[in-house]
Amino acid sequence: MPDKRRYPIPTRKYPPRRAIPQLVVRRDLRHNVGAMAGLVFLVMLVLAAALAPFLTPYDPLTTRPANQLQPPSHYHWAGTDLFGRDVFSRLLYGARISLLVGVLAVTIAAIPGTLLGLLAGYYEGWIDIIISRLIEILQAFPGILLALSIVALLGSGLPNVILAVGIASIPSYTRLVRSSVLTVKRKLFIRAARIVGCRDSRILFRHILPNVLAPVIVLTTLDIAWAILNASALNFLGLGVELGTPEWGVMLSEGRGYLRDAPWVSVAPGLMLTLTVLAINLLGDGLRDSLDPRWRA
Repeated sequence: MPDKRRYPIPTRKYPPRRAIPQLVVRRDLRHNVGAMAGLVFLVMLVLAAALAPFLTPYDPLTTRPANQLQPPSHYHWAGTDLFGRDVFSRLLYGARISLLVGVLAVTIAAIPGTLLGLLAGYYEGWIDIIISRLIEILQAFPGILLALSIVALLGSGLPNVILAVGIASIPSYTRLVRSSVLTVKRKLFIRAARIVGCRDSRILFRHILPNVLAPVIVLTTLDIAWAILNASALNFLGLGVELGTPEWGVMLSEGRGYLRDAPWVSVAPGLMLTLTVLAINLLGDGLRDSLDPRWRA
């Protein structure tokens, strides 16, 4: 029997296990100052919008002509507008509409855009040709011009604004998902799934879709900011909600005639739009860096 001290038994060394992607994302986000700042601002904004009736004693729709165009003070933190309405109250209630429009518009864009991209990238051929030509037709128009055309066709109103902004965003999701599917479907595990007899629907939604979700999540985050801006632009032009509604685009439109005498009427909603879009972009950049496919152990 050989001596173990002279002939040691070789032991197999296993490579270190890689960190779980979800944990890597959380760790990277915690160390990204910009992403965390954007996340904190968005959480505070959502809470302020949800608790708006408890955070301000003023009704955003009640007019008080005696208090019109008052500068910011301890009574009215952001001043009052032409009709004596409290601007701070209208900002908080307007956040509800802007955030709702952003989330719903992106949902309308992401679901059909992702499905079209999956079909175009997986089947190719005439299906890819038809979908690509339709997407190119939509992309021939600038996003805001396409949204304006849809609203002009369907009529003004908040539901039509949400639908228009959502439809205008579909091409970006379709092209992104299609390019990702063209890469993923040539991987060995997709070939193995076909060999064992998996149906196309199972391959698409169980094997390909999870591997293309990372860029879609990042695009969705960034697209919310674009949707909020475009919806505010349509409301600014009077094609969305009715005048007097506490919405940031409407508030900008109402205050543009008083920029010299009462600049706070337009500065307040403009500043909220800027900070919200900046926070969403910072969070989106952080997610993009965290969801990089080259994980580090």
